[in-house]
Amino acid sequence: MSPPSGPGAHPRRILVIANETCAARGVVDEVRYRAGEGAEVVVVAPALAKSRLEHWLSSDSERRQSEAAARLEESVRAFGAAGMNARGTLGDADPMQALDDALRVFDPDEIVISTHPPARSNWLERQVVRKARERYRVPITHVVVDLLHESTSTDDEGRRPMVPRERRMRVFAAAAYDEALAIQSGGFRDRPVPGQGGTGVWVSDRPPTADQGDAWVVFAIDVPEETAAGYARGEGPEGRQYLMPAELLNRMGPPVQQDDFSE
Repeated sequence: MSPPSGPGAHPRRILVIANETCAARGVVDEVRYRAGEGAEVVVVAPALAKSRLEHWLSSDSERRQSEAAARLEESVRAFGAAGMNARGTLGDADPMQALDDALRVFDPDEIVISTHPPARSNWLERQVVRKARERYRVPITHVVVDLLHESTSTDDEGRRPMVPRERRMRVFAAAAYDEALAIQSGGFRDRPVPGQGGTGVWVSDRPPTADQGDAWVVFAIDVPEETAAGYARGEGPEGRQYLMPAELLNRMGPPVQQDDFSE
């Protein structure tokens, strides 16, 4: 996704909240996908206790603050190196309270919440993402980061000659609830698209928002930029539009559910 352009347009404003994953490459890449270079990014890193006992020990509290500050500094450097205007702040140990505090002083276009995978995420166990989507009207993206996988990839690259990475972009497909269930179980299917003279899956490089439709689910798929360019069908208020073969999207991997506006 590219940042807004034209007279009076301002860079997209993204609020990122994460604990141990705040400096992860996956978080930085996700924000660049959604906002482009020049985005204004505020990173909130709550200083979390690992147990209720830890929460009441002042010495542990100081250590948690120090560790969170170090992660925050690393995160701000990573966003800056990626071409974004970033700053960071330590947040309350409760991630929901940290979000409340941040939103009092920063008005973002979007919130990105980063967590560990479900089996290792305290935040997912506490349903932080669901509660945030219920509480705030700002679009919320949930990023799952496997730090073990990222660190292994980095080590491998350090031992091998660097190979240019294939440039990829994220596209989004909206589906009615019944169709979304079929996509989750069997993948995308080609369908006739009125006015386009062909069949395929209609996608765009910008996710729709809740006020752009009725009951539907949004899926996200990463595809090579060069491949996507061959299926471009112009640009409109919802971003660049593409009519892509279902087989291509299914080959790129299982679609990731981005948002659910079906309720």
